[in-house]
Amino acid sequence: MATLVLSTVGSALGGPVGGAIGALIGQSIDQQLLGPARRGPRVGDLGVQTSSYGTQIPRIYGSMRVAGSVIWATDLVESDQTSGAKGQPDVTYSYSVSLAVALSSRRAGAVGRIWADGKLLRGAEGDFKVPVTFRFYEGTESQGIDPFIASAEGIASTPAYRGLALAVFENLELAAFGNRIPFMTFEIIADDVAPAISEILDDASNGWISAGAAQTLSGYAAYGASIVEAVQPLVDCFDIPLFDDGERVRAPVGDTPALIGEDEPGCSSDGRTVSRLRREQKPARDVPSTLRLTYYDPQRDYQAGEARAIASEKSGNEVRQELPAVLTAGNAKTLVQQMLARQWSGRDKLTLRLPPARLGIEPGSLIELPATPVAWRVEQSTIDGFVAVVELRPSGQAPVQLIGEPGRIVANPDVVQAPISLRLIDVPNVAGLASNGPAILIAASSPNAGWFARPLAISIPGQTLSTETASAKSVLGGALSALAGSDPYLIDAINVVDVELTDPNQWLTSCDDDALADGVNLAVIGGEMVQFGDVMPLGAGRFRLSRLLRGRGGTEWATQSHQGGEMFCLLESAALRDVAIPAWARGSTINVTDAAGSSASAELAAECVRPLSPVELSAELDAAGNLSLRWIRRSRGGFAWLDEIDAPIGESYEQYAVSITGALSDLEISSSEPKLTVAAADVAGVGPGAAIIQVRQVGDWAASRPSQITIDLP
Repeated sequence: MATLVLSTVGSALGGPVGGAIGALIGQSIDQQLLGPARRGPRVGDLGVQTSSYGTQIPRIYGSMRVAGSVIWATDLVESDQTSGAKGQPDVTYSYSVSLAVALSSRRAGAVGRIWADGKLLRGAEGDFKVPVTFRFYEGTESQGIDPFIASAEGIASTPAYRGLALAVFENLELAAFGNRIPFMTFEIIADDVAPAISEILDDASNGWISAGAAQTLSGYAAYGASIVEAVQPLVDCFDIPLFDDGERVRAPVGDTPALIGEDEPGCSSDGRTVSRLRREQKPARDVPSTLRLTYYDPQRDYQAGEARAIASEKSGNEVRQELPAVLTAGNAKTLVQQMLARQWSGRDKLTLRLPPARLGIEPGSLIELPATPVAWRVEQSTIDGFVAVVELRPSGQAPVQLIGEPGRIVANPDVVQAPISLRLIDVPNVAGLASNGPAILIAASSPNAGWFARPLAISIPGQTLSTETASAKSVLGGALSALAGSDPYLIDAINVVDVELTDPNQWLTSCDDDALADGVNLAVIGGEMVQFGDVMPLGAGRFRLSRLLRGRGGTEWATQSHQGGEMFCLLESAALRDVAIPAWARGSTINVTDAAGSSASAELAAECVRPLSPVELSAELDAAGNLSLRWIRRSRGGFAWLDEIDAPIGESYEQYAVSITGALSDLEISSSEPKLTVAAADVAGVGPGAAIIQVRQVGDWAASRPSQITIDLP
């Protein structure tokens, strides 16, 4: 008697496999579902990110979602950003990390989406939601070392990780993850097309398993302590007929059923009378009444799903099968029903003794009998003399495709980040945004939802500064109409202005007069700072603003010079980045750009450190011809009018520049207090007729814009 077994091939495989491949003994593998418990891959293992030595790296086929193993990482890198009011800087600390994650122990074509703490870090279009430099290595046998890892570890100490698909993150910003390394999972596209099961078995066994299974899978992860553990779920679930022919594990030759005549069964090698066939049936209690199949569902972002098949309403044996493969809910339901049906039909077992002409029947072959059912599969074939002794199980029929419901998951929006809009804002420091020195504000927005800080480069003559956009998106847009001029000291209840926001999903809201008094709804339109009390939505990110407070923060000079298309930006500290600029750059053109090519420019007037122009300028001539000038100073260090004390000077000393321009000459005089008397002789030298008087406060960094009146001189 000779039994076809796998011991030879199992030993030949060697390594971690050893003789374990013998579990694939030449018989139908569907029996293994009822066999003893064994170790093997479990659905859910791929979702656990590890960083320990000896962790198995799966071989990925098709498309799968895996967590991978962190094989290299730097310490957290701390950086700080200083912002806030002058004299009270607000220092924000942020952290980044660089790391490498092994994803597949065979070549992978690409990485799709990446999730961090369950939220999209990289979208389907390849865009990242936070700043990072990313590189993917397919796992070829010729790939080079990563330059960043080499710079940290040294070229001689940096492996190329050949044969290992690798994801490398350089300076991954961690602010969005609570300044800690997030748990990441990756969508791996290992193959361009869905691989056939036969291809998976061949590759996973290094060519030792040759199956004729033409079914395809969207994705599969082969991993485990041995080849058996790696491929057993496929063999079990899809009923792949395999046997050892002495050289390798393969499927039987041919797929045409052998027709067994009525006179063939009942052969004997010694002439004794034997039964034509022997039929056995396993007790129903030994067959599962419920079968649960766990798998990965692509309609649920590759999260684990479960399909269940029930053979009886009575409680009984329940079996759970885990398949680390990607299946739709419908395919999973069809498969689990087929698996359970195969279990119940497999209760029947026939043993036939066939003539020498049937000695070539191989395990896994199909035969047809003049019996019910007609189609049977050879589970085991032995030779007794010149008699072929074959053990048969009923062959399953082609399954009927069923409809399955995958269920729903919490939506994870994949918003592709559009190019950002950048604006440079040079306004008085009403909101306490800028530092105590020349500075400029950077506003940034984009037309779609989602936002993360982006690195920026600021160019000034002879120098380049590095910064980033604010952590929050600016409420930025443009004026659709030209705002008419108005008195800056009363609520403007007449004029309106229409604005359109860059992001149509952002919103502007109305506020009452008390909120206006508290500084709510402060915005810049062109060069004028305004507050708006009433907002009328016009649709598509457009709003009509009315009930306005004009010329806020000393910008009354800009109330008469508006035109359509001017910048509109809500002045919110969290949505603006203030950047200190060297004092010598005042009057120069400042440029800001990001890596994608978005840019903005402005001439730096340093309005944040310019004193406010004096107000209430008056002039009076006495009988002797002396000219008395008076004015009230304002302070960039305190915009509010206080009843009990005077506003702070806001500069290191108090100084004013007074100019008188007349018909005959100009007169320049300085004063250290908000008043000045011009002698009659000097007044006469200016000449008779109209004369223009201007007063500027001289500050530490710049002079204020002029306060001006015109008088007639004798």
